[in-house]
Amino acid sequence: MRRSLTRSLAAASIASVLAVAGCGGDDASNTDPKTVLGEAAAKKIDSAEVRLKTAANIPGFPILGSEIAIEGHGPFVANGSDALPEFDWNVVMRAGGQTFPARVSGLDGKVYVEFMGQFYEADPEQLEQIGLDGGAGKPRPTSLAEFGIDPDGWLTNVKVSDGDDIGGDSTKVVTGRVNKQEVVEDLLALGPVEALRDSDDVDIDGLPDASDENIDKAVKAIDSAKVEVNVDDEGYPRRVYAKLRFTVPKDVKDTAIKSGTIVFDLTLEQIGDVTVNVEPPFDPDPLSDLLDFARTIFGIEKVSDLWQKP
Repeated sequence: MRRSLTRSLAAASIASVLAVAGCGGDDASNTDPKTVLGEAAAKKIDSAEVRLKTAANIPGFPILGSEIAIEGHGPFVANGSDALPEFDWNVVMRAGGQTFPARVSGLDGKVYVEFMGQFYEADPEQLEQIGLDGGAGKPRPTSLAEFGIDPDGWLTNVKVSDGDDIGGDSTKVVTGRVNKQEVVEDLLALGPVEALRDSDDVDIDGLPDASDENIDKAVKAIDSAKVEVNVDDEGYPRRVYAKLRFTVPKDVKDTAIKSGTIVFDLTLEQIGDVTVNVEPPFDPDPLSDLLDFARTIFGIEKVSDLWQKP
């Protein structure tokens, strides 16, 4: 099933870790691996301490440089299925040989970003674009499956072996043959494509759409894929890891990118008994001011500047 690409990368990184889930089995190793993955993706949780890493190694990538990484970590509290979550995240972006630390927080239905000592607030339109608008009675994703990350669909011919301890808890690691189509669709659902299309702040000239044809091309471009899902003894998914290597087809013109590697790494370091302690900032600036500043730093006039030949 094709998913709407409605979330910006930063906000999706936050929201995706907010949507982690688990099941209540006594011992995951005694259950069919496919059942373990499906139940883990469907279980709702109230709070978690989470960490998300996204990274790319793309030689020749213009403007942002070959090595790009975004890492965020912090607490999340669900606040019920029809209320916006609370969270307080330290986020670091590394690109173009520079490091950009920030803090992203959600409180009382509002989202704030602190960067270089200045606070910014997302307006309602921006929240709607990233799926965090505060519509009354609107159901909120409280599991991986509801948010669109479905590791149960990522793997076939699955097997279980001993995994690393996470947050002091032992885990089993589930691996298998990767369904590249499912992985690409789910990860694209966390991307900024439609959010950028809906924004008046960004020139989307040259931005490909998320059509079935383009998704199929992306799948065919993947040379290899690795997926691992760690599940603890109570059935909670404690880590979802995916690594994709790709080669750009020769018929793709005007791109500086030839090949690369993309990594997605989501970890629950603690489940339950997590609180968020954050105060709203005084008189924050609009988030659009920060976005303008970012475009100035990197010299980005339109989205396609990120991959087209200089």
